Amino acid sequence: MQRTLFNSPQKKWVRRFFWLPAMEAFRARANQELKYLTFAGPEGYDIDFFTQNNIVSLEKIRVWERSADAARALQTKYGLAFQVKIGEAFDLSKSKDERQYFPHSVINLDFTNGAFQLSRARHIPHKFELISNIMGAQQEHTESFMLFLAFAGAADVDSDHGKAFVQKTAFDLATRFGYTEPLFNLTRDPKGTYSQTLAAVIPSAVIRLGGEFFYDTQCLGKALYFPYGRKRTAMVCFIFQLTYDNPALSETNLQIVKRMDEVVVRRQQESLRIVVRNVNNLMKAAKTES
Repeated sequence: MQRTLFNSPQKKWVRRFFWLPAMEAFRARANQELKYLTFAGPEGYDIDFFTQNNIVSLEKIRVWERSADAARALQTKYGLAFQVKIGEAFDLSKSKDERQYFPHSVINLDFTNGAFQLSRARHIPHKFELISNIMGAQQEHTESFMLFLAFAGAADVDSDHGKAFVQKTAFDLATRFGYTEPLFNLTRDPKGTYSQTLAAVIPSAVIRLGGEFFYDTQCLGKALYFPYGRKRTAMVCFIFQLTYDNPALSETNLQIVKRMDEVVVRRQQESLRIVVRNVNNLMKAAKTES
């Protein structure tokens, strides 16, 4: 069987033991069918897994796919009525035509490249602007939702322009919260600890973005895995729950911003205490015990 980054044993573990329980818990709270937005790839591994586990139905799934060939493969597999939109995710996140398909209950932005890949200086990395666009689309419906994220976590995947954001965020965490580990690691061993640095930096950024759209954004989990045990290919994964604050129409903007700032700071501090689950080690331990 051909080895693929999308369906390594470690990725299967993430789906089954990391993302699936979060979806099950969210569905139980929502007490309604889930709508799922994903990057599926030509094989639709996550679609197969979640539909086979009866967590979501095919009719409630929408796919953003950059490759026309992959989109055709998905429709061949699941039927011509299957919802797949061809285009770059960044462009689709801004598309007015896509707004009609919002809101979604679970959004899985499962990237295979880095969170901070920039070819030139920019006010915000593309991935985070994409996330911001999606939050805005969800906010129009005051919809609470789950957000799954995955990024390449090796030090060589992000550009120098992108790493400037990592450095600044690590410095901010050290000065505001006294959480110096990411900044220390960037100084002492940036390559060997880069994925752990991202595990601290990315949630703090996502939580801040959520606050701008009046979402109480809580990081529920972090995971790190190396597909097929290859240490040079690290992936970092996250689970976020976004609960819409529903500010009163009578509240002033200052009141809302002050309240959300307090929420953001609390959630950022909480995220720094979440332990990163090393999938490869957990799988090895489970195999040893059995």
